[in-house]
Amino acid sequence: FGSSSSPSAAASERPIAARAARSAQREAMRGLLALALSAAGLATGVGKPTRVLFVGNSYTYVHDLPHQFQNVAESLGSDVEVANSTIGGCTLYAQQAEFDNATAALLGQVWDYIVVQDYSLLPAVRKAREVYLEPAVRGFISRKGQAKVVLYLTWGYHSGLDSSCPSSDNAECFPLGTLENLTDPNCNASNAFHDSIGTFECMGYAVARGYFAANGVGADLVAPCGLAWQVVRGTKAIPEACMATIDAQYDQPCPLSLPLQVPGGMDEAIELYIKWSDTVHDKHQSLAGCYLNALVLYTTIFGRSPMGAAPPNASWGPRWGMPDAPLTDANLLTLQMAALGTVRQCGVACGQAADFVV
Repeated sequence: FGSSSSPSAAASERPIAARAARSAQREAMRGLLALALSAAGLATGVGKPTRVLFVGNSYTYVHDLPHQFQNVAESLGSDVEVANSTIGGCTLYAQQAEFDNATAALLGQVWDYIVVQDYSLLPAVRKAREVYLEPAVRGFISRKGQAKVVLYLTWGYHSGLDSSCPSSDNAECFPLGTLENLTDPNCNASNAFHDSIGTFECMGYAVARGYFAANGVGADLVAPCGLAWQVVRGTKAIPEACMATIDAQYDQPCPLSLPLQVPGGMDEAIELYIKWSDTVHDKHQSLAGCYLNALVLYTTIFGRSPMGAAPPNASWGPRWGMPDAPLTDANLLTLQMAALGTVRQCGVACGQAADFVV
């Protein structure tokens, strides 16, 4: 004889089974949601800091740009870790992993961004770009792993080059020849090089063109710090003569119409340079100049507005010369506006997507 269940027992089992099935479905959905959230977190970096490595010289370590950048980012809600490999007066070429143990050790770690910066005048010397800058950028690209390489575009000296020839401060960092020897025609026999970068406007344009050319070898982003310096200093135009001389070194036109103009971003009273006296300027960044650089780097890397960022820390990093002037709230606002407007206008020329909005 076969067995059977009573109608009442069967009726009571069906709701229990249905409830169990629904419970299992809910648990499965929870599991899938957890996996999706975990994957989204991994993809967006939620829960882990953005890691940024800086490689450069005194333009990076004076007033401690890496930590000023970190301070700006964290004040605006981004978790950041920074490290740096810096040698005063050095070229980026000499700080490649093949030649520098500190850089090699750091490149063995995983980074999200690698910010690289060359000797101040080097991008303005054609042969130096060919033998130093562009090979160095390629070298860092070859070792970047998952990171993006960011070119830290620097600025012209306060009044341009004040000598016939460019300096090469750290001889060990110029193994392929000094900048003086790489000028063509040689700066000891011709004024052509000096005349091409003899003002702040001309030198800034020459340096910018050099970094934009280096970006063409495969870097990911350009942080247009030097262009923001032009904005703050109120640069109205690049003299035609030096622009023509500089442009003749390149096969392609400049990717931007320079100088940029940013409403609310100009204040010539803000001192961006270290000063030795009321009339003598160093080539290095003051606290205000370093802060401007940090704001530009933040906006470039995170694609977010720097408005409302915390002020810089005046006690960080090496510094010299006269004491830095305190930055007022109005000064901070001007520098933030200059950084935001400069990165916005640089856009595609600085490696941002065509639909980049900040």
